[in-house]
Amino acid sequence: MRPVLLCLLLPALATAAPKVEDRFTFQGVERVVAVADVHGDVDAFKEVLRLAGLIDAKDRWIGGKAHLVQTGDLPDRGDHTREAFELLMRLETEARKAGGRVHALLGNHECMNMRGDLRYVTPGELASFADQSPTADGPGEPRGTHGHAAAYAPDGRYGQWLRTHPAVIRVNDTLFMHGGLAPSVPGTTLEAVNRWVWQDVTPGQPPGGAVDPNGPVWFRGYALDEEAKWDAGLTQVLERFGARRMVLGHTPSKDGRLSVRFGGRVIVIDTGLSTHYGRHLAALELRGDRLTALYPEGRVPLLPIPKAPTAVPPAAKTGTK
Repeated sequence: MRPVLLCLLLPALATAAPKVEDRFTFQGVERVVAVADVHGDVDAFKEVLRLAGLIDAKDRWIGGKAHLVQTGDLPDRGDHTREAFELLMRLETEARKAGGRVHALLGNHECMNMRGDLRYVTPGELASFADQSPTADGPGEPRGTHGHAAAYAPDGRYGQWLRTHPAVIRVNDTLFMHGGLAPSVPGTTLEAVNRWVWQDVTPGQPPGGAVDPNGPVWFRGYALDEEAKWDAGLTQVLERFGARRMVLGHTPSKDGRLSVRFGGRVIVIDTGLSTHYGRHLAALELRGDRLTALYPEGRVPLLPIPKAPTAVPPAAKTGTK
C-alpha cells in the first residue's frame, strides 16, 4: 500500500465552513441528519434521505448546508452495495458545493470487506463487483470474487475511498460512530482513535480498533447492557472527547424505532432500515438541543423531553414491522 493513503483522511476538510477544529471535528452546524446501517438496500436509503429533505426525486443533494452522517455498514446482506457507495461518493461532492457535508463513517462491515472477510456478502452483491478486476473468476469461484477483492483493495475504487474515511467524528457536541467508544479505547483525540481503526486496513500494521471487540466499530455495551454497568465509563469517555452524547448504529432495535439511553447521552439509531432487517425507515435530526426522530408517518421529538405529553402517531408508540 502507498504510505500516502494512510494520511489522506479528507485533507480538504480544513478549508470548508462551518468551523472545522480538526479533520474530525465540525462546529457551528445548524442541522445534522444521521442515518444508520444500510446493508446494501440503496432504495431504502434513498427513501430516508428524501424523507429528511436531503435529496430530490432524481437523487440530487438539496440539503443545503446540512451535514449527513451515515454511521457505517453500507455493505453486506443486500445486493446493491455498489450503488450505495456510488450515491454517497457523489453526494459528498454535491453537498460540499452547497456548503454542507456528507460523512460516510466506517462500520465493522466496511472493515470486514477491506480485510477479505466475506461471510455476509450476498451472491448478487459479490457478482456486482465482477467488472472491477481484469482477472476472470476461476472454475468453482463465485462470480465477482476477484473483482470484489480488487474493489476493496487499498488502490481499488471503494477500498481507497473507504480508507480516507474515519470511524468517529464529532459534530457540534455529539460524537458519531458505528458501535460505541468503550472506556478502554486508547488515545485522547479522535485522530488517535481513527488511526487505531485504520491499522487493521493498512498492510503491515499491528491489530487495532477495527478488530478489537471494544473498538468503535464493534462495541455494543451502550446499546445492549444495563446502563449502570457503563454509566461512569460513558461519562469519562464523553468528557475525554469533549462531547455531550454519542449517536450509534450497529445494534438493530427490536421495534424499528430510535432508542434514547443514559438520559439522552446515547442515541441508538439502527432501526433495521434494510430489507434484510425489516425495512424500518428512520433518521435522526439534530438542531441545537432538539433531537427529532424522522419516520415516514411523522416527526417524533426525542430531546429535550417535552414538559407536557406530545401527541405521537400510534405507530411511533408501538413500532412498525
